[in-house]
Amino acid sequence: MKNSRIIKKYTNGEITVVWQPDECIHSGECYTMLPNVFKPRERPWVKIDNASTEEIIETVNACPTVALTYYYNNGEKNQIMEKKPKDAQNKIEIFENGPIMVPAHINVIDSKGNILKPGEDKLICRCGHSANKPFCDGSHMAKGFKG
Repeated sequence: MKNSRIIKKYTNGEITVVWQPDECIHSGECYTMLPNVFKPRERPWVKIDNASTEEIIETVNACPTVALTYYYNNGEKNQIMEKKPKDAQNKIEIFENGPIMVPAHINVIDSKGNILKPGEDKLICRCGHSANKPFCDGSHMAKGFKG
């Protein structure tokens, strides 16, 4: 289990995009929707000035995890924007060639009775290669998992 969490921030003056790599499952939504901003092969990988604030917000909201979030930098909008569930149904989603997503409102309990990641979406590893079991750490990408 990782002890420290990496958090990176990128700002265009109006908003700040927050990236938490430990939460990323490499679904590709960001770089597929906005390849001129999200460039995983470059450092820094987020080129926030390459698109409008609205385009960036739309792309960040499409991320299936909390790996990418944003907040407004000034005035009354200065609040962290919480991700809204894609719908209000109770469902567990299986990503093609990726993890199983258990929504925040459903508890996952370990063998000792502890609730894991309460109040957060949980991404459960299906390939068995994660170093952060039972959670996905994106290892399936390197191993060519075909779920």
